[in-house]
Amino acid sequence: MATLERAREAKAALRDELAGLDGVAGVGIARADASGAPVRGPRAQDVVDDWLLRVNVTSDDVDVPETVDGVEVEVRVVGDVTASRV
Repeated sequence: MATLERAREAKAALRDELAGLDGVAGVGIARADASGAPVRGPRAQDVVDDWLLRVNVTSDDVDVPETVDGVEVEVRVVGDVTASRV
C-alpha cells in the first residue's frame, strides 16, 4: 500500500529515471484496490490510501521498473501519441 505522498515522491524519481527514454508517453498516479488494479467509478471513494504509478508507453518493449521505492508501477501500452485536429 502506498500513500499519495509516497506515490508522488516515487513518481518524481520514476520521471527522472525515464527522462529521455523513447516510447514513454506519460507518467502519472492512480488509485489502486487491494489487488493493485486501478480503481474507477463509484468504488473509487472506498479506497482511502492505496496508490500506484501509471506509465503510458508506445509499445511493450519499453523497459519500465515494476516498482519504484515500494510503489507499484502499472504499464499501459497506448501506442503512438499524436496531436489531433479539432
